[in-house]
Amino acid sequence: MEEETEISEKLRVGVCSTVGALYLLASIITLTINGLFLFVIFKDPLKCFRRPFAVLITGLATTDFLIGAIGDTTSAKNEFYCVKNEDGETYFDWIMDYFLDNSATVLVVALSVDRLIAVAFPIYYRCSVKKTHSAISVIAIWVYCLVFSLLQLTDIPEETFDAIDVHIHITFALSATGVIYFMIYWIIRKRRNVFPRDEVSSQKAEKHLRNLKREKEFAYTAFLILLASVFTQIPFLVMTKIESSCKSCVETLWFFVCKKFADFLLCVTSIANPFLYGWRVKQFQNSFIAIFRRSRLDQADLEMSQTTNQQTKPET
Repeated sequence: MEEETEISEKLRVGVCSTVGALYLLASIITLTINGLFLFVIFKDPLKCFRRPFAVLITGLATTDFLIGAIGDTTSAKNEFYCVKNEDGETYFDWIMDYFLDNSATVLVVALSVDRLIAVAFPIYYRCSVKKTHSAISVIAIWVYCLVFSLLQLTDIPEETFDAIDVHIHITFALSATGVIYFMIYWIIRKRRNVFPRDEVSSQKAEKHLRNLKREKEFAYTAFLILLASVFTQIPFLVMTKIESSCKSCVETLWFFVCKKFADFLLCVTSIANPFLYGWRVKQFQNSFIAIFRRSRLDQADLEMSQTTNQQTKPET
């Protein structure tokens, strides 16, 4: 028994310290990438982030930035408490954990709804859906997720609250989003046949196909964000199901290890999302390149100005 206790102690220290270090690394990467992305949006050199879809992306990037600043750091703190076999979680940790994770998930659902409206009702979307609507949606999502996370402070049993959270923000959200993207795929496939390729000589047909290609690109980007969420949340969903249905499994070593890494995977999407924006949407790529080139030109102008001043400075 003493040997098994010693082995489990070494395993606990090793797993908790490893996961804690991974959280700190994830925090640094998440803050750097999403901070850079938000800086590009703020500068907006090409004036291309003034669309409803870009506002939703900005909301998701802001949420990811907060996950790196608050969620990952508090998780790392709790893992280092785990190394000492202590419980360092506070009410603040629980509230922010549910608030940030659920905000990211619901914003992904909002992105899919936005793409469905843009594809199914393109004229209505371009004429009626404004940036303010998207901004209000992002704020409403944040308020809803914050209120939901505060329900932990009520008399609702913890198991009941966790079950409701999993079913609403993982099972239902991912299922609904999958159905929405199936509808988007079906609509795009159907509309592609409205103007056959051998009849794309007219200006109307060319404009139709160009708009359809742009909406398809945005929809595909949002779909990749969904896939990243699915692949990172499924392990957490499986471990949560095992935890609720197999009480004897909770005390096993394999469950302890798998649960720790399944929880860590939830923060990986905050790192992956900016890469998906930059890889799929050309406006983001071009804006980053524009800022980089402008910075280099400004630096070159400054050096040239300093050189000129030194050459024209009178001798004393």
